[in-house]
Amino acid sequence: MSSSFRKRVPAGQAKQPPATRLNPHSAQLLVSTGVPSLDDVLGGGLPVGGVLLIEQDRQTGYSNTLLSYFASQAIAAKHKLCIVNADQDMDLAGHLPGWAGAVRGPPAKSETRADEKADSQSESGDAMKIAWRYQNLPRLGDDGDDKGASDNSRSGNNKVGEDSESKFCELFDLTLRIPKELVDRAQPVIISSSDILDNVGAERYGGDMYRYVLDRISALVQDGYSSLAPAPTTERNILRIELRSLGSGFWQGSSSTSILKFLHELRGILRYSYAACVISFPVHQYTEAGVRMPIVRRIGHLCDAVIELESFEGTYASPADIIARQIKGGSGSSQDYHGFLHIHKLPRLNSMTESVGRLSLLHTGSGSSNNLAFRLRRKKFSIETYHLPIEGGVTERRVPTKDEPKPQARKGTGAGCGSIPGRKDPLEF
Repeated sequence: MSSSFRKRVPAGQAKQPPATRLNPHSAQLLVSTGVPSLDDVLGGGLPVGGVLLIEQDRQTGYSNTLLSYFASQAIAAKHKLCIVNADQDMDLAGHLPGWAGAVRGPPAKSETRADEKADSQSESGDAMKIAWRYQNLPRLGDDGDDKGASDNSRSGNNKVGEDSESKFCELFDLTLRIPKELVDRAQPVIISSSDILDNVGAERYGGDMYRYVLDRISALVQDGYSSLAPAPTTERNILRIELRSLGSGFWQGSSSTSILKFLHELRGILRYSYAACVISFPVHQYTEAGVRMPIVRRIGHLCDAVIELESFEGTYASPADIIARQIKGGSGSSQDYHGFLHIHKLPRLNSMTESVGRLSLLHTGSGSSNNLAFRLRRKKFSIETYHLPIEGGVTERRVPTKDEPKPQARKGTGAGCGSIPGRKDPLEF
């Protein structure tokens, strides 16, 4: 007698959004920031439903470079893009880095033969002279075999949801630009300063820019990107939200804590959605005599991940030190970094502990895990482990010839304690 029991099987398993992967530690859906090394630092990528806060660097624009990568990855992966910038009006055409598959736009003015020669010298300087057997091994940040873009990476070897049309992380080239046709086809939602000023004067907002931007983002999430709504008939997609210079002098709120209320509500909206948010925050505007205000720490608590870019040019150093660094950085040496990357908080969605120590190569969870630096080359932005230069420099040692006179020892002045006039001071080294 056969049983009438029938196992209930769903008609069709939900397919992952394009250009996403699962975190093997917490089964959290991840998206790429556009920078493979930054994905590695975050534990494989930015969690969907999370908020990444980037503390801006002083006097430089490296944080804007990371935001450009994030926007370019949205266009390459065919994700929905929303950019909020209360400081100025934006035009993405011709300002986002492109990739090899995109049509190359007009060359930039700075792209000259001298730059190409300097870049070739910089890449040739990476050749190993001692441990030459490791030269051909895959290395983090290489254009030919990037760890974040390879399928065998430790931070995400799960290829579920990836297809041939959209990679998890595209390899971008800063010398290329995404053509205007691709930008228009993506139809990004840009909330610029003029748009905010024209609508923030309504009675329901009362001049509070944070409330207006939050309503726009909430309406955008409810329009097909909420995980609480029934699954659509078509394939789900990802919404990427980018807030530039949040809390700067152009942002006006009803009170001094408006930014805290904004982040609290934004985090609640994104937690149950197929959206990811990246925020740049001008932390140098919230300092008094070099000390951060208490509100900076409260803002960090309201975000899922917090990183800081500390550029060498923007540090509180003397003008002589800044000029010396610029001269050294212009020498074409590939070992010069442009600043430090400080990790203040790591994402731990759906988990009690962060999965970075198990899935990251740069951030291993040890004492030197926060010893990271970044560099901006002609074609890419990369994050690497900071190392001190070789003692004595990396140039070839010069052996003096026989004809060259030997340097004579400097005679002592005899002014030291216990010294004899006319002889070398015994206390002089």
